[in-house]
Amino acid sequence: MAFPDVQTISGTVERAKAEGMPVSEYTLRRAIRNGSIPCRRVGRTYLIAWANVKRWLLCEDGADNTPIPVEGGGIRRLEA
Repeated sequence: MAFPDVQTISGTVERAKAEGMPVSEYTLRRAIRNGSIPCRRVGRTYLIAWANVKRWLLCEDGADNTPIPVEGGGIRRLEA
């Protein structure tokens, strides 16, 4: 099934599931709200570009997986 490149939230959730990257509508809305996924709001409808969602799901910018540098390259000690 061919999907458009720009969709609503529910359409984006459906496409993500079809492409093997399931994400809930709640998670997608939260990512939009905190600015992780840019989108366009038209009235009450959010339009999302699939390229932005895919980039976010695959952590291409590394935002969710930013490593913390450790002196000496060892394991970082947890502080209580």
